[in-house]
Amino acid sequence: MGRLIYTCMLCLWGAVVWAEDVTLAVASNFLTTAQELARAFEAETGHRALISHGATGQIFAQINNGAPFDIFLSADTDRPSALLENGRALAVKPYALGRLVIVSSLPITQETAAEVVVGKTVALADPTVAPYGLAATRAMEGLSLDTATFRPVLVANVGQVGAVFATRNAQVAFVSAAQVSTLRAAHVLELEGLYGEIAQDAALMARAADNPAARAFWDWLSSDDARRLIEKAGYDLPQG
Repeated sequence: MGRLIYTCMLCLWGAVVWAEDVTLAVASNFLTTAQELARAFEAETGHRALISHGATGQIFAQINNGAPFDIFLSADTDRPSALLENGRALAVKPYALGRLVIVSSLPITQETAAEVVVGKTVALADPTVAPYGLAATRAMEGLSLDTATFRPVLVANVGQVGAVFATRNAQVAFVSAAQVSTLRAAHVLELEGLYGEIAQDAALMARAADNPAARAFWDWLSSDDARRLIEKAGYDLPQG
């Protein structure tokens, strides 16, 4: 009995010693999915994933100012590549392809969108810092939406766009397809082909070189389990 207790204590001690934390900086569009991934990762590995979130451009600026993130889950490819070039990142890889949609309190199609938005409040993310906001401006051009005919509301990130719509402070909003299930929108308009590609890359920060939890999450992000969760959330998957 004494030997059994001693062995169990060693097992528990080992688990405590080897369990580590990884700090994730997550683009707002991916927050809910990242939380799902974090739970699955912790259950599988024992490591804990801590999440901060915001607009991609804001996170990028924070990292360049020394913010202590281990992995950056961006909503674009340019900023992870820039971090690799300036030495703040060790590696970059794709993890998701985002999808932009319109949610609306009124029936809407691509053919009727320009008419539907007249006099309405339309929410979108700030295109200078949020890739989904930039995609929204491209989609508006494709739909021939004239900003002089409606009230555009710019917010910091696409997560906040969802909040503006959910609180009925906008009748129309450009959001990630992954947000639709939480918004309970009456009408959803797919925008495929109107905004280009929203390729989302991850960056492994140089500060995480000796962090086993960061390395474990980095590898696990490409696993079949992680990819299934990402696809289930409403994203397309990158090849390879």
